[in-house]
Amino acid sequence: MSKFEESNLNFDFNEVEWNVIKYDDHPAHKKISNGVQPTKAVDFLGIYDDKKLYFIEVKNYRGYTGDPKTQEVLKAGGEELMRRIAIKVRDTIAGATNAARFSTNEKNFFIRFNEILLDDTKKIVVIAWIEFDEMNEKERKAKMGVWQQKLKQKLSWLHAAKVSINSVNEANGILPETEISFM
Repeated sequence: MSKFEESNLNFDFNEVEWNVIKYDDHPAHKKISNGVQPTKAVDFLGIYDDKKLYFIEVKNYRGYTGDPKTQEVLKAGGEELMRRIAIKVRDTIAGATNAARFSTNEKNFFIRFNEILLDDTKKIVVIAWIEFDEMNEKERKAKMGVWQQKLKQKLSWLHAAKVSINSVNEANGILPETEISFM
């Protein structure tokens, strides 16, 4: 398993099926973000079964939902949060494209990333993994459904993208061959 920790969540990706990098910490992203600010990045980039591209952004607001900064991000039906995630996807595509040309770290990963990105027969998957203090299950699902529609709208330029908003409670089957848990 490729094991990563992000926002007090553990992600264990099966190494046989997955090739995953922690992109927001990767030298390719750091090189760009040091030169052009602000440049944003998703937390993980993954290639599943050598043919499916995943952008994964993790936000864990558990215990912070009452915080004024968090409330600002979550207000208006999550509009600001979805805007921020869409920007991270956009900037990640630009950075990963550059990394295929110039990176000395995981160059083959970035070359394959771009091959899949440019193949219009391949589906791109954007997953926002969002944890927040729960109301009740019905309200939670309704809120996540609204957020998912907003993110789909903001990523409509990324044709053939599958957009999904999830939490640990709905982990089964969302990221294949992956175990997700709280620390």
